[in-house]
Amino acid sequence: MPIEDTLQTWLGPLSGDLPRLYLVGGAVRDHLLGRAPRDIDLMCTEPEKFARRLGGRHGAAVVAFTGKTEAPCYRVVSRSEKGSFIDVVGVLGGSVEADLARRDFTFNAMAMRVVSAGELSVPIDPFGGVADLNARRVRATGPGVFEADPLRIVRAARFAAELGCVVEPITLGLMQSAAPGLTKTAGERLQRELELLFSHPISAPHVRMLDAVGALETILPPIRTMRGCAQNGHHHLDVWSHSLAALEGLEEILHEAEKLFGVQAASVHQNLESGSRLAILKLAVLLHDAGKPETRSVDPTTGRIAFLGHAPRSAALAAAAADRLKLSVRERELLETLVANHMHALDLSGPQVTEKGVLHWFRRLGADMVPLVLLSLADSAATRGAASSSSEAARERHRQWAREIIDRYFNSIRKRLSAELLINGEDLIAMGLAPGPELGRILRMVREAQDEGAVISREEALDLGRRLMEAKPEG
Repeated sequence: MPIEDTLQTWLGPLSGDLPRLYLVGGAVRDHLLGRAPRDIDLMCTEPEKFARRLGGRHGAAVVAFTGKTEAPCYRVVSRSEKGSFIDVVGVLGGSVEADLARRDFTFNAMAMRVVSAGELSVPIDPFGGVADLNARRVRATGPGVFEADPLRIVRAARFAAELGCVVEPITLGLMQSAAPGLTKTAGERLQRELELLFSHPISAPHVRMLDAVGALETILPPIRTMRGCAQNGHHHLDVWSHSLAALEGLEEILHEAEKLFGVQAASVHQNLESGSRLAILKLAVLLHDAGKPETRSVDPTTGRIAFLGHAPRSAALAAAAADRLKLSVRERELLETLVANHMHALDLSGPQVTEKGVLHWFRRLGADMVPLVLLSLADSAATRGAASSSSEAARERHRQWAREIIDRYFNSIRKRLSAELLINGEDLIAMGLAPGPELGRILRMVREAQDEGAVISREEALDLGRRLMEAKPEG
């Protein structure tokens, strides 16, 4: 919906009796780009008074954010239309121009006077935001922008990704100078900006930019030791360069998902669209080898380099990153699962793996096996050392395995694993088995047999349960 129509809906019922209002910030930027704004901010000198008047006219709720934002902010939330709201903010600095001067980037430091409910003035643009927007350029409004809020460094990368922009050189220099200040930035704020960045299909170039200005290793300290850590013959890059290349590989895989996964490409994308799963996968790609510097060893006789136990150590470092970024319990679990098991995913593609082994991992990880397969593909794509296991033929075999295993999961494995168990604990108790660990063990074995297709009816499941009860447990 055009922003003029949205403003007409909200402001029209006030019959033209409006205070001096300005549309400000990102809403102006998005309006000039022809995009529907995420949020609409209206600025005036008495925000609470106007917000409550607007809320009263629409029967809407008014939520105050005065303790969470620098300027007084009141959100007017529709009770009848889900997700419909408008923010009314105060003026900082005593004037519109002074308020705009406190903002981060030139294309966010613009305002438009609300002439009437459905009419806007030409942009008030004291810093050349229109020109920068047209040139697809991220430029800071002034030299103190990043010292005032170092999170703006990550926001610069996020805007560059979202808008297809480049960050101009002076702004890059300011970002580099202010990067150490990110250590004091709240984890929740960092998490939100990183999630927005990683959720973009092409985030890798902008992640490299954050790395170049020193911001990324401030947020994720393990990068410092990953950088320059030489690897063995399977690799052609050091640990950190490999991780960045893997991120690029992942984004290329997802961009060409139809070519790789065929009809299952849509299901793969859908798997990653829930919540922050794509962002967590990208974070896992960056940290999957974080434990290598601490576990690196060199055989004094052969000179062979090994990283024994690097996966669990990487998972522990990923858990620390999750704590720093205040990830939710589910997000943390997914991150640790992907990092801890990334070597197992590579092992699963080997010719020696049985159907039972494949089902074991899918039973254990469920839908999380999909991003784990993607992580293994990205890891493989960035591994191009002299060893034969890193050859193009080996990578092609791995891609073929990934294609087949993803197709099998969505076509048959997922349905099999979600099917109701043919028998339950009450059935075993009725046959004379006492409640306890042995009951659970037998049910798990029946479950495995059912998943593998070894039993297909209730009678067969009962017969297997009876035979397992009669057999002496191993060990």
